This record gives sequence, C-alpha cells and structure tokens, in this order.
Amino acid sequence: MLKLSRRNWNNVLIFAVLILMFVLYGIPQRLAERVVDEHRLIPADTELLMVAFGQQRLIKAGPQWQLQPAPAMSVDAANLALAWQHTLLTPAEVITDKSRVPLAQASVQLVGQVAPLIWLLYPAADNGAGRYLLQQAGQPQFYQLSAAQAAQLFLLDVTE
Repeated sequence: MLKLSRRNWNNVLIFAVLILMFVLYGIPQRLAERVVDEHRLIPADTELLMVAFGQQRLIKAGPQWQLQPAPAMSVDAANLALAWQHTLLTPAEVITDKSRVPLAQASVQLVGQVAPLIWLLYPAADNGAGRYLLQQAGQPQFYQLSAAQAAQLFLLDVTE
C-alpha cells in the first residue's frame, strides 16, 4: 500500500471526487448537446387528437382511430395516425418562392393545444423525381417528402 500522509490522502480523495463529478455530470451533458434535433410532424412529447385534410378527418374515437367520412379506398386509420405521429422529416434547402401553391393542407390538432398545426404540401421543383416539399404554416423551413410519404400522409393518389 502507498504510504501517504493524511494531507496527501485528502488531496487524492478531492481529485477522485472531482473526476467522478465530471464523469457523472459533465459527460452526459455534453453528449446531450451533441444530439441532433429531430424534426417531426408533431412534437414527440405531445399526443395527436385529430388530423383534417381535404374532406377527410382522422379522429381518435376512444382507443381507436377513424376516418370520417369513410374513404372510397381502403385506408388503415391506425397506420395513418402512426405515420403522423412518428414520421421523421428531412430538412430541405429551398429557394423562397412566393408563387408556390400548395397541393394539400393538413390541420393537426394536438391534445392540450388550442391552435392547430397547419402543414402545407408542395410539389418540388424537380417533381419528376417523385419528391414533395412540406412546410409548417408560418415557418420558413421546408422538409423533403417522398411520393410514398406524401401519398400516405395526405391520402393523395400519387403516381410516380
């Protein structure tokens, strides 16, 4: 065993506690700062109540999801709700264009919030690639959607 004076042992203990504090507090905090901010249709800590697009409404009726009025095509309302709750968005660099006209619009009502989130779907400039742009009303950021995602979220008949 090391022969150290009481003062030196105190110094060793102080440094050990400082290192332990850094490991337990500093490293997780730095890792949390490095986590990339996820972009979602609805915030991860909120609950979806209703989505209205076109003439359709996706409504939570008790524990189940329903589309009202019932669509002509077969759509699983529960999968549609899951898509709205868990779709991750990819930011897109877009030149601002005031003449851009949305193809579709969705009004998303969340539990506990008075004002709905309004999402606007636009065709991309190079729509031949089957891409669409999504923008939250009032926000400058655009997000990229594939044709399949756009068709699923907005119940569009999209042919690639």
